[in-house]
Amino acid sequence: MASSSPVINAHGCRAGNVVVVEGLRLTARARRPVFGSAFLASAAALLIGGGIVASAFAASWGLFLQARRDAEYSIESEDSYVAYADQWDAFVRVAFCVYPLLLLVAMGLITWLLTAQAVIVAHARECAARRAQPGVALGALTLRTLWRGSRPHIGAAFRIQLLTLVCALVPGLAGLLILVVIDMEMVPGIVWPTYHEPATVQFILAGRILPVVIWVCGLVLLFRFALATAVRAADNCSATAAMRRSWALTRTARLHTIAVCLLCTGVVTVTFTVLKLLGTYVAHWAGLLMLATTGDNVWVTGVLVIIVPVAVALVLLPLLMAPVGVVLTCLHKRLDDRAERARVPSGPLIE
Repeated sequence: MASSSPVINAHGCRAGNVVVVEGLRLTARARRPVFGSAFLASAAALLIGGGIVASAFAASWGLFLQARRDAEYSIESEDSYVAYADQWDAFVRVAFCVYPLLLLVAMGLITWLLTAQAVIVAHARECAARRAQPGVALGALTLRTLWRGSRPHIGAAFRIQLLTLVCALVPGLAGLLILVVIDMEMVPGIVWPTYHEPATVQFILAGRILPVVIWVCGLVLLFRFALATAVRAADNCSATAAMRRSWALTRTARLHTIAVCLLCTGVVTVTFTVLKLLGTYVAHWAGLLMLATTGDNVWVTGVLVIIVPVAVALVLLPLLMAPVGVVLTCLHKRLDDRAERARVPSGPLIE
């Protein structure tokens, strides 16, 4: 029994590598529709997300002007000043309106990307199957054809993303609640560490390890439901049925699923970090432009410079999310084929 675990882990890693290689091969073979769908998502993120952020800046413009007047008055009076002190509550209200809208846009774009890649993989597999039949061929998958194939699944796929988000938010908020309760000193014997009082063993267990364990459980939930959109596109089932099917498929290949999803998550995280660093150069020039157009208003420019790197990374991220969607669809196809083989008897029944 002790020697079986490394074998299982090695098998899971090899199977994960096969799925990733298959996904990358399909991405290269169908690069036009794959990256075409990604460019559409990036354009939508730029236009819709940029419009939402620009509207937020327009709604907060008076607050930025008031922050500048307060700062200039405090400097002239030689008084201490905290930036945005009187405008903070209004900024928070604007943020509570903007963040849900941006989240809806992100969910819609993820829905489109995952659904489109499922349709692309299905088309590629059908093309490969028909190559063996002389005189039978499929046409090229254009963006218009891709949209027609994806449109029937968009609504259910969006419900899948919404239900998955709700399932992941439960452990996410539970971990945050533990930190809030400890910070409010509502847990007997556990006090938040300070400069003079180092962290105790109880705080490390309850305030550091326990929230991380809960958040990892939320991440596992995301991995178990990651195939639901591909299931919907393949089986044309409801959102809840697709999530149940995804849970059932990944239950028999937990290590396989976790290996592939962790690899995809790591690649997305690293790419987002790199794009965010590259976005600082865009933020520099955007800040200079904002200073020139607002008469050196550093209060609005400072906020813009913080937002721009993240915005650049999010706009360009669909170019990576599309191949990730292909890999997840290939994972679904492999697990689904294995489940079908397990249901089919190996030989004829003899009465």
